[in-house]
Amino acid sequence: MKKKLLSLLLATAMLAALAGCGGGKTAADAMDEAGESSAAAEQTKEETEAVQETQEEEEPAAGENKEPAQLDTSERVDLVFYTLGDAPADKEKVQEKINEILLEKVNATVDFQFSTWVDWQQKYSLQLTTGGVDLIYTANWSEYGTLANSGAFLPLDDLLDTVSPDMRELIGESALNQCRVGGQLYTIPCNDLEFTCNGIIYREDLREKYDLPVPNTPENIEAYLLGIKENDPDQQLLDVNGQETMGTVFNFKYPWVTFTGVPYGLAINYDTPQEVNDYWFSDDFLEDMKLLKKWADLGFWSRSALSNTPQEAPLENGLSVMYFAGFNPAKATWVMKDVEEEHPDWKVEFIAFGETTGVIFPANMQTNGTAVSKDCKNPERAMKVLELLLTDKELNDLVMYGIEGEHYEVDENGIYQNLSDKYGYGSMSTPNLRNKDIMIPSEARLRQDKFSTKFEEIGAKTKFPNTDIFGGFTEDNTPYSTEYGAVSNVCDQYLKPLLVGTVDDVDAAVAQFRDKLKEAGIDACREGYKEQWIAYCEEYGYK
Repeated sequence: MKKKLLSLLLATAMLAALAGCGGGKTAADAMDEAGESSAAAEQTKEETEAVQETQEEEEPAAGENKEPAQLDTSERVDLVFYTLGDAPADKEKVQEKINEILLEKVNATVDFQFSTWVDWQQKYSLQLTTGGVDLIYTANWSEYGTLANSGAFLPLDDLLDTVSPDMRELIGESALNQCRVGGQLYTIPCNDLEFTCNGIIYREDLREKYDLPVPNTPENIEAYLLGIKENDPDQQLLDVNGQETMGTVFNFKYPWVTFTGVPYGLAINYDTPQEVNDYWFSDDFLEDMKLLKKWADLGFWSRSALSNTPQEAPLENGLSVMYFAGFNPAKATWVMKDVEEEHPDWKVEFIAFGETTGVIFPANMQTNGTAVSKDCKNPERAMKVLELLLTDKELNDLVMYGIEGEHYEVDENGIYQNLSDKYGYGSMSTPNLRNKDIMIPSEARLRQDKFSTKFEEIGAKTKFPNTDIFGGFTEDNTPYSTEYGAVSNVCDQYLKPLLVGTVDDVDAAVAQFRDKLKEAGIDACREGYKEQWIAYCEEYGYK
């Protein structure tokens, strides 16, 4: 089925309301329409399968060792690599060093071009429709799946096999398969597992001081907060507001993906992904909202929460003892670092929700990838340059860290130390070029690796070991966009008060919320979503 790209405005408003109202991370803003669908994207499923069967008979399957082609580098090729974000001050200086090496190795140059973060969605789309781009950053949150379906990118299996066959082993077939759309590979992910699993960060020193339980369940969170309140009545507990509601706390309770990305109050168990359950109309939801009402009445947060604006760094400034919404290991490491510097007598810890439920996984491998644009005039050379940027340590270090001695140094313990505000780690906005095998360790990375090691061990025991089965799914709400908008408005008006416990009568408020959802057309949204979700699960074998 030909998919249309969602408009930025609609995606922002709807997804923020549907996922964000639930207290979890919102889905990314979708982009404006980008180009006409290719002939391949217009094929019916049967036609596509027939073509694939013919190719399988005539050619080795993807991943089988093919003889690498002799790359013709006699003619210089200048490539454009488009990425998201803002250019660093010393971009040209670093790029010059990169191109000196690329010219010597493959007679090519690369020009990194940046979207800036202002209107990046429209700019990204425009680059793909007007051409002039060879390599481009891709991610599931920037509509990789939809764009791949529309024909914006070249299929890469043959290029990978004939130009850069060693890349298959570097990345791994499992990671590559997560990036397939309609059976075709359109992006090359980095080989770095990134655990972005949400959780809470909390004041461990206060837990130890007052001999309180580890806050890793709703019951323990209540006991933890009550213990601090009783022992230190002047200590503010939580900074709850219209942006950071309390829905995420229930991720400690259920092995569902409800508050972390699935809209419409649907609940999907990781072990049985094709069973889509109803949370908003369940008894569990009613009881959970009563718990939030109880916590609000106990004074765990301000009664004016919905109208409050978020405080700046409330935990670091002593205005909160815990963060709930949108906290992952990367953010947690920065908070830990700040607390150590500003409050050396404090201690903070991070707990991922999956540590309690046993459902934990790294980000889908679509999160950080590199595609070859359909308009690229030299795809073989583009693939080779991508390979070098990913695997050649000298080139990779230049991209990721800048010029040694000017932008960074490696200390006596082998740890990266930044030297300049003109170029730092990640300044080129290329997480898609991270290579865990050759990266220079940093203090933040070492902290994060402690979490990753633990999480990878948990994730290895799940039904789909260390695989984000949700991250590759892209919903197309075009057939029910009117209902989508109406449901979003209902969430904003009737769900948020429940999630901060400010309603007077929970039973009546939940009943009203459910009635309004029905009037808004929630059933059409749910049926459309479930149909697409189950088709996606069938395609990827998630059963």
